[in-house]
This record gives sequence, C-alpha cells and structure tokens, in this order.
Amino acid sequence: MGHQFARSTLAAALAISGLVGCGGGGGEAEPPPVLDNARAQLESGGATSTSVVADTTGDGSPGGAAPLVTELPLPDASEYEGSNRVVNLWVGPGGQTQPVDVWGRRTFTNGPILLVDDLEFGEASEYFAAPPGYSLVVVGAGAGPDGEELAGVFNAGPSDQLTMIFTNDDPEGGVWAPNLWEATSEATGLAPAPPQRGSGVVYLFSANTRAFDETLTASIGGSSFYVGDGTATCAHQRVEDQGFQANVLGGTQDVQLELPPGPTTISLHPWFSPDDCDQPAALDVEVDVPVDGIVMVLVFSRDGETIETLELPVRS
Repeated sequence: MGHQFARSTLAAALAISGLVGCGGGGGEAEPPPVLDNARAQLESGGATSTSVVADTTGDGSPGGAAPLVTELPLPDASEYEGSNRVVNLWVGPGGQTQPVDVWGRRTFTNGPILLVDDLEFGEASEYFAAPPGYSLVVVGAGAGPDGEELAGVFNAGPSDQLTMIFTNDDPEGGVWAPNLWEATSEATGLAPAPPQRGSGVVYLFSANTRAFDETLTASIGGSSFYVGDGTATCAHQRVEDQGFQANVLGGTQDVQLELPPGPTTISLHPWFSPDDCDQPAALDVEVDVPVDGIVMVLVFSRDGETIETLELPVRS
C-alpha cells in the first residue's frame, strides 16, 4: 500500500527527518532483500497457525464456541517491496533498555512474519522488505506477533528506503512515548542530495539527546551541539552553500557535511556557548567518509550523562 504518510499526523509520537535511499524494487524472479530469518521462513514454504474463534454472539465475543484453527500461508516472496531499517534506542525509567522484535502482523489471507529478531539497544537492523498491506509493529523481544505494540513501523513503498528510530521522549519521567524518526528518499523530498563526485556526505542526527536535556546539560553542558572539524573550528555545512546559517545539531535538526573520502574527525561541542566550536568537545567522533556515498551518524545517550554515536552506512 506504499508509504503510509497519513500516520505522520501523529505529531506527538512521530518526528520526520530525511535520508537518501533507493528502493529495493526487484523483479518477480528476485525479490527485494529481507533479513535472513524472514528469507528462511519464505524459503521453507511453511505456514503459520492462527487460532480463529467463531463469533456466535455478533458482539465480538466468542460465545463459548470451540476455536477453529486455520493455517495461513506466508506471503509470496515476489510481493516484498521497499527497504526498511529499525534502530533501537529506547531507554525506560531508571535507565533500563530492552531488546525488541519487528513483526508484520497477520492479514486476512497471510500469516505473520518476523522481520527483525532480538534487536538490542544501540543496534540497527539490516535493511528488510515487507509485503504491502502488512501492519509492521515493534514489540518486546519474544512477545510474538500478537504482543503489545510498542510502536508502529512505516512500511516502505517500492521506491522508499526508511531508517526508523525506536526511542522515547522522557525516560526520566517514565513517559512511554515512542518516536519513529523516518528517513526516506522520494516521497518527502527531505533526503540529503548525493555528494559531488569523489566526495562523501556525513549525515548527523541527534537521536534521543533531547530526552535527557536536564541531565546532559548538568554533565556535559547541553543536549544540542555545535559540529566542529576537530580543530576548534566549526565544520562547514552544506546549508551554508545555500546561504543559510549553520545548524545546531539537536532535536529534529540535522547536520550535513560534504567531506573528502576517508577517515575524519568530527567534534561535538555543547550548545549554548558564545565560544561555539572553540570550547572543549563533549565527544570526538571518528568517521569513515564513503566515496560518492552517505553515512548516517546517530548521536544518542543511554544514561543521560554521556553521549555516544552509532555509524550506519546508507545503502545506495
């Protein structure tokens, strides 16, 4: 059913950012890539068992009827489309984390499919495709396809590539408010433009630091950051080439740097300070800039006192 942008109206739970990508279209003979566990399910040719209870009362209750077991087949591999990726950065009250699974819940005609298995905190899944019409959900690891939905997942259309971050707004206050930050190509126009030939783009995004604003401000000086080049100078951002002021990294505001390929150092300096990038860095990040490609760097915290990064290659 393509990209479900109607769900972006849930503004309190969803924030949208851009990322480049090309869809995993593929022809009928060769489906788009899926995770190994999903591919194994498809290649096994097996079916899943679903208990269906007859409704004899008309009000949605079983009415004492015996359960009827129906075998629902798995979807055909040729139906898989798009490219999805999920990052687990949820931190709960008291700082606890949890591994998660991503399921495609059963439809009227097909059984559920496990797309991401046991994704630990601070990790990203591989890209995976899913059939249109499936509802994709994040659940606790091992909860199964009918487990409590912790967050919905956008189901990428055939020309979309999405990176979605499972996190929350206020771990200190114990508020369960998952966010999915979406990164896509053609549908929103928010994707970073490809780099000039021979260079590469570093796309930085502050994944959950705003949730730790008070504690990070107390420990390192802030939860948003000036982005430096590791030499006490702020890095030149792509938006400056368009006549705009450089961004401060934080919240849903990203920073894009176009750099020569190879290893480079990027420094993160707490905002707000009149010294900009002259002040000591809260973190120096070593990044390997790809040739003619884009690498995504997520800045996050797991304890509210320190920051770290997760470097993710962007499939082109």
